[in-house]
Amino acid sequence: MMVFLRRRAPVLIVVVLPTVLALLYYLLLASGQYESEAAFVVKDSRPSTRSAASGGGGMMGGGVMGMAMAGGGGLAEGFAVNTYMKSHDAVDALQKRLNLVAMYRHADTDILSRLFYADPTPERLLWYYQNHVDVVFHEDTGVTSLDVRAFRPDEAKKIAEELLKLGEERINEFNEQVAQNTIKVADVEVSAAENRVREIQARMTAFRQKSGDIDPSKSSVVGISLIGQLQTELAQADTQLTQMLRNLAPSSPQVQTLKLRINALDTQIKDQQMHVHEKGGVSVNMAEYDQLMLEREFAQSAYVSSATQLETARAAALQQQVYVVRVVQPNLPGMPTYPHTFLMVLAVLVGSSLTFMIGRLLITGMREHAI
Repeated sequence: MMVFLRRRAPVLIVVVLPTVLALLYYLLLASGQYESEAAFVVKDSRPSTRSAASGGGGMMGGGVMGMAMAGGGGLAEGFAVNTYMKSHDAVDALQKRLNLVAMYRHADTDILSRLFYADPTPERLLWYYQNHVDVVFHEDTGVTSLDVRAFRPDEAKKIAEELLKLGEERINEFNEQVAQNTIKVADVEVSAAENRVREIQARMTAFRQKSGDIDPSKSSVVGISLIGQLQTELAQADTQLTQMLRNLAPSSPQVQTLKLRINALDTQIKDQQMHVHEKGGVSVNMAEYDQLMLEREFAQSAYVSSATQLETARAAALQQQVYVVRVVQPNLPGMPTYPHTFLMVLAVLVGSSLTFMIGRLLITGMREHAI
């Protein structure tokens, strides 16, 4: 018996012993892990841009990407969400919301399976987390599967549910950023056009205060019309005076009254002419006023145009919304599905056997070269 054991010692130590230890561990010590599964797809509301080529030859030749675009939409955003779920940002968020460390450090969990450190570094926690969470994007369908393992069924479901919420929140951040970038330029143009309108309106107010005239174009027309009316009345009075002097003496009370009226009309005409041409003259005021009116018209047109572009940008931002659609909700597992005892023991057996054979070949080769 001792001779047999001595001859078989390498096989027993390298192959049999690790296999037996693995079998004992997975059968007697290893803590069961519950797996919660979910699936989601990232879609967008942008109109499809697929061409006939992508539906024919594109589908046959390079169609994996085309099918993903057709099935899921938001392909880049989908990859971004998948990457985020595997990142330290997601781990930090889960730690703050669920206390991830406590979930993986239950006292009844075997020491080899649980998180060893009570206060792990971010790198160690991320490594452990990535060994218990699988996020896989299926390019043929555009669906992302999410598998979460934990030592309690409810905790596995909580982690999966929270991961989906984190993915939705990250997508909302993408949407907000896209909307801000799309609207920002148009909003700046609207503000600039609005400021221009206000500036010109302030200049018009200053002009009216300086000239004392609300609308020089209307005032000049009214003034000139009034002068013309007074001149007509003066001409009629002169004609009437000429006719009266043919029949009445110049000292007649009617003649004197008519002369007074003629003098009053003449004075009124001169006063009105002075009023029309005061402060630099009608032409100067009209030129400045027309220039201000033209600038205001252009500014108002620019404001209306920029406001329209802003509304168009907002509508475009709404059309670029991306959202997460849950295909499968996280389930509450009823039994542990990990570790796979048979597969793990078989892997140890195969690995130790390969190690033994490689070592034996190396030793045999060294002996042959030594001789």
